[in-house]
Amino acid sequence: MIQVNPTVSPRIITIPAADGDEIDIQSLVNQIRDWEDEQVNLSHPKLLSAGGKEVLGGGVLVGITATLENAKLKFAERTSPTTCNVLGGNLVALNSSGVPMSPIEGSDNVSVIIAQSSSGIMVETGISGLTSAESVQLMKTLTKADFMGLS
Repeated sequence: MIQVNPTVSPRIITIPAADGDEIDIQSLVNQIRDWEDEQVNLSHPKLLSAGGKEVLGGGVLVGITATLENAKLKFAERTSPTTCNVLGGNLVALNSSGVPMSPIEGSDNVSVIIAQSSSGIMVETGISGLTSAESVQLMKTLTKADFMGLS
């Protein structure tokens, strides 16, 4: 579970080493919302806004983007060099003036890779891979996006 230092600027959201070497954007959003909902934290400004996952049809959804507001994400320091990953959507950050900044706060022995996408989509496929019908629908959607100049 995340730990938050709300008294510094930018605020620091730490993922403890015990929580592993990666975090999914949806999980990060859920954990931040849980922290914000605690009675003791209600007096602090919100840590993030998030959007996406709108349904495009055919099981295709827009990707999720989380915007940290005067906050940065930090993976706790490690005892040996470790690569940590932020997956499953886009993570961006704004400083207290609303100016874009890096969403990552450095820590000892940690490198962070953020898998970003400028036109991300998510495909609901059930338990495993695409069915042939889903594959056809996905290709139609991607072709439509390319035609509209979105790719």
